[in-house]
Amino acid sequence: MDNAVSAVSELSLALAVGAGLGVWFFGGLLWTVRRLATAHHPVRLMLTSFAVRAAGVVAGLTWLVGRHWLLPVVALVGFVAGRIWMLRTWDRLPQRSPAE
Repeated sequence: MDNAVSAVSELSLALAVGAGLGVWFFGGLLWTVRRLATAHHPVRLMLTSFAVRAAGVVAGLTWLVGRHWLLPVVALVGFVAGRIWMLRTWDRLPQRSPAE
């Protein structure tokens, strides 16, 4: 019984980590896209943002791989769920005004 509870809790954690990584990755993308027009160095902003977001996702998935091979697969499902959630709420997120 304890093994089943442990397995379910690890899978739930992996799903939550994946969803968090997805929201963080695509939220960072939203933040970057909204600032590109006013950035002094838009290419640097775009490349740095991608590198930081990708490194975070790779680090999170690598941490999960060290525990069990199935956890990153579940995390990728959570990542896609985070992406879908971000796409559905994208238009409802507050816009940055030009004066900021």
